[in-house]
Amino acid sequence: SSGINAEYGGDGRRVTLQQLEFNGVTHSIRYRCCKKELTVLTPLQQHFMDVMPEKPIIDTSNLILSPMPGSLSVISVSEGDEVLEGTEVAVVVAMKMNNSLKAPKSGKIKKIYAKVGDVVDGDQKIMEFH
Repeated sequence: SSGINAEYGGDGRRVTLQQLEFNGVTHSIRYRCCKKELTVLTPLQQHFMDVMPEKPIIDTSNLILSPMPGSLSVISVSEGDEVLEGTEVAVVVAMKMNNSLKAPKSGKIKKIYAKVGDVVDGDQKIMEFH
């Protein structure tokens, strides 16, 4: 970590901030007891941020999504089945590896969108919970 001497508030006062981390885009800084994330952009980068549409946040908490492109080799449940959190509900084979998909919570299987043998994309809906 290093000290950064910076103007604070635009009134000419100067304070020393502690830089905790920099990942190439965002600075993690501390002033007194407060830790904040600070992103510094060029005018061109800021222009692009201003005109770029925001990606909508989609609630996927009731969905089982494929973790990567692959082939759906197993579906261990049927629509209407009750499952417990952590129960294996499907398997996607990708790059010769089995990826076990487990129920993120206990609930009832509402809908299954894919079938065994289907080639699935990453983040593709496989099934939905009630």
